[in-house]
Amino acid sequence: MKSTANLEQWLIECDAELEQGHSTAELWQQRSFCLAQLQRYPEAIMSFQQALTLDSDNPRVWCNYASTLAATGQLADAVYAYDRALDLAPNYANVWRRRGKVLYRQKEYVRAIESYDHALALAPTDARLWYGKGLAAYQLGQLSQAIELFKTAIANEPNSPEIHISLAYALIDNQQKSQALAYLQPWITKGFQNERLFQCYAYLLDQRGDHNEALYYLEQACDLDPGNVDFWFHRGIVLTRLRRLPEAHEVFREVLMRRADKPDAWLALGLVLRHLSEPEAAIAAFDKALALSPSHPLAFFHQASCYAALGRDDWAAEHLRRALSLDTQTYLLKAQRDPILQGLKQHFLPAANAS
Repeated sequence: MKSTANLEQWLIECDAELEQGHSTAELWQQRSFCLAQLQRYPEAIMSFQQALTLDSDNPRVWCNYASTLAATGQLADAVYAYDRALDLAPNYANVWRRRGKVLYRQKEYVRAIESYDHALALAPTDARLWYGKGLAAYQLGQLSQAIELFKTAIANEPNSPEIHISLAYALIDNQQKSQALAYLQPWITKGFQNERLFQCYAYLLDQRGDHNEALYYLEQACDLDPGNVDFWFHRGIVLTRLRRLPEAHEVFREVLMRRADKPDAWLALGLVLRHLSEPEAAIAAFDKALALSPSHPLAFFHQASCYAALGRDDWAAEHLRRALSLDTQTYLLKAQRDPILQGLKQHFLPAANAS
């Protein structure tokens, strides 16, 4: 790979040749490549188009043109250009691979897998192909297949943390958490710095009750990617489990400043406020959650508890009734265990008898 300085010098030389009237397909191809490598994509696209006007039978140029289109988000045009390259060179494995990546971005997962299969027939030891196919299978909900594909990718490229992390997520979704932890642990031990690694590892620690250690890795993830709302949200959940409620309150406030349309964050904030003995503020937070997700029984249930704490039994009874109407079995049990709702037994006893 040429350095930026070398690419810029090469571009100057290409432009100088063109100014002298030496307008050849090869020169335009070189110029286009320089511009694309310098990430000057709009200029590169126009340059590629000129190169293809002069020579439309070069599959490598069609491939690089397609990749430049993909870099600017012109995905449908990119697939068309890749197809032109394949018309000229059906056994061009790199085109099949790049085409698969673009189809994946288009959420065309079945077509992406077909593209990767063509590439694998030509390059069966390329880990990128097994990994790309695994990602598409994962998106289709084919967990067992995705897991095997990721494992094959690792067999061909054992030093890729990205593949190990994706495999861990698939194993978690397949209820194989101990195996997921085993695939992540070596990268943690090596001191590899990656926010997805830390978030996934923290989730597994949290699930087995190691909340303090989980919090440590979530903080690392937030430091590496401070704009990731999901990392902050998970951090707030772990702080809540640790009963560090004022800190959890601040974290959920931070989440909602970034994503006010996240109902689970409003719900989590309401729960923290309830535990901080701020029932009115909690009710307001639950109202926000319900505005975004109107049939959320947990929000109604905790609103009932908050209204009961305020001595407003009529409102408490109404919100408890709504929770029970949405999920009788779960919230009947919760109501029977909540000391503050014992004064409302007459409202949930009929539900108990019915169940």
